[in-house]
Amino acid sequence: MRPIRQITYHQTGYPNDTVESITRWHTTAPGDDPKNPKGLGWSHIGYHFIFTPDAVLHKTLAQGVVGNHCRGDNADSIGICCVGAGAAFPLDKGYMTLAMFQGLLRLTRQLLVAYPTIRSLWGHRERASGIEQRKSCPGFEVDVLRALLT
Repeated sequence: MRPIRQITYHQTGYPNDTVESITRWHTTAPGDDPKNPKGLGWSHIGYHFIFTPDAVLHKTLAQGVVGNHCRGDNADSIGICCVGAGAAFPLDKGYMTLAMFQGLLRLTRQLLVAYPTIRSLWGHRERASGIEQRKSCPGFEVDVLRALLT
C-alpha cells in the first residue's frame, strides 16, 4: 500500500458536472471528442472521491491507486473533488450545501482514522501546481476544515 500523507481538496469549476463528465474529461485524449476537446488523456479519473451537489459521495478511484489531481503531490495524497463553481461559503448560498460540507467533514474524519500517516490537508490552490495553474479550488479556505478537525 502506498503511503498517504495528505489530502487535497478540489472543485470542478462547473456546477453541473457529473462523475461521468469528469471521467470523460480526464480519460478522453485531447481532440478525440468534439464535446470534450480539452480532454486530458489520462488512464483513469484523477480524483479518489467526488461529492455531487446532492451531497452524494462517489468513490471514483481506489485509495491505493495514485491519482492525477495535483501535480507533484499525487504519490502520497488522496484527491477529493466537490462539484461546483465559485465560492463554497456561505453554505447553501455558495456552491456547497450544508449536507455536502457535513459529508466532506465526515469523509475527512474517516480518512484521518484510516490513515494516521496523514499530516496535511490542502486546497489545490495552496500547492505549487495549483499556484502555477492559478487555481481557485476548492472555493473555500481549507483552514475552516483544519479548525473543525482539531
